[in-house]
Amino acid sequence: MRFFLFLALSVFSVVANSEKVNIDSLLKNNTLPLVNIETVGEEWPTCERSQRPENCYGIGITNMTKVPGRIIITHQNNILYDSGDYSAEEGAESGMVIRVRGNASTLHTPMPYKIKLNKKADLLLRGNDEKYADKSWLLLKDGNLRKNIGFKISELMQLQWTPSYRYVNVLFNGKYLGMYLMTESIKRNKECRLNVEKNGFIFEYDIYWWNEDLYVESEIGRSESMHYTFKYPDVEEMSDEQLAYFKEMIHTVEASLSNGTYPDYIDLDSFVSWMLGHDILGNSDGIGSNIYLTKKDDTADSKVMMANLWDCEHIFETTDEWDKAHEMFYFKELFNNKNNTFLNAYKERWREISPTIFNELIAYLDSFSLSDTAKAIDELMPLNNEISDRQYGKVDQYVEEAKSWLVRRKQWMIDAIEKIPQGIVDRSINDDQRDESYYNLQGQKVKPDRPGLYIQKGKKVFLSSSTCSFTN
Repeated sequence: MRFFLFLALSVFSVVANSEKVNIDSLLKNNTLPLVNIETVGEEWPTCERSQRPENCYGIGITNMTKVPGRIIITHQNNILYDSGDYSAEEGAESGMVIRVRGNASTLHTPMPYKIKLNKKADLLLRGNDEKYADKSWLLLKDGNLRKNIGFKISELMQLQWTPSYRYVNVLFNGKYLGMYLMTESIKRNKECRLNVEKNGFIFEYDIYWWNEDLYVESEIGRSESMHYTFKYPDVEEMSDEQLAYFKEMIHTVEASLSNGTYPDYIDLDSFVSWMLGHDILGNSDGIGSNIYLTKKDDTADSKVMMANLWDCEHIFETTDEWDKAHEMFYFKELFNNKNNTFLNAYKERWREISPTIFNELIAYLDSFSLSDTAKAIDELMPLNNEISDRQYGKVDQYVEEAKSWLVRRKQWMIDAIEKIPQGIVDRSINDDQRDESYYNLQGQKVKPDRPGLYIQKGKKVFLSSSTCSFTN
């Protein structure tokens, strides 16, 4: 269980509907921990929108300011963690810096953030800093539990790593920003995150490659305007030899997809598990961003692996269809390769998991709905809806929606997999259903509840404009 139950009773002020409310009265009976962030001079992180090149996709940000400060986690007036005041001295181990994190997600308020500590610590307070300590942590929004559910699928599919997390309340310079998901970041950490050697790689098949200082072109990604970027090693520290090796490795891997030698270069189990996880979730945006891969080292024995499920904001949206990833990335080639190695591995893994995984997910959701964490979320949701540009319901609502999806999805997948290989690539989007659906400018099915331009078949629908504002 990744949820840590604390009672936060520190005294601060909260801004809600232009009225100041005492935090004690709101959190007196709430069981989420309180994360208090205080920046030097009460400065807020800022950023700017980046202009994407022609024929590219995504809404990127640039010029992110890194604001120094302090982070404190409390429980019943007891300080459980304190980074100390920020120090700019070389080698200092006190304080942290925080910046805006994400791309399209920064269109919403409150926004996601990335925290970098000056000294490693476990902000999830699991009682084993020697194992779990790290400098890099994220604060993400998850009012509808979709990241929670996606991470659980990642865990049940036994991908090489699933981030640990917990729900928290966040105060930023005395202002209540609402409920966040504090989670581990995608990072090399052999003890508790991605187990990659110093001569290995963590990389991303990235829609935002055009917004990075270094990228490597993907031959299969040209039609999708997607290429590779790096999470490890840092691009500033990458040698010419490492870059040359990576380019040659990628060329070999992509060529193997069409010539049938791919089992020599990619880890089939991880690719099958990742794809099945997305198929169960029905993710309409699973291939658009946050596609993380690893290569443990630079030897021939090391294969390219899928890292974990991450981008789950658009799960439960490809009703009675295959996940969008079937049409893109490596999977289009893998499912259509004449040797059927990947297809047979996919079917075999399905036979292994289908008798139990849906019941395990439903049992998890039932347990979560009865947890103190769920009660705490429900207590806070009215206030969160007042300060957020997105409106959320109660936990039971999302649990019942997810359970209903899983019951229907299981039967659909049983029927669809019986039709393999005829139906595995054709996502079979029904024209009548498409007429009732909305899409963003990247062709991803979305709910029309966000600022921007949406497309419906045969016409365009303008909902609202959005401005870039990253301060309080």
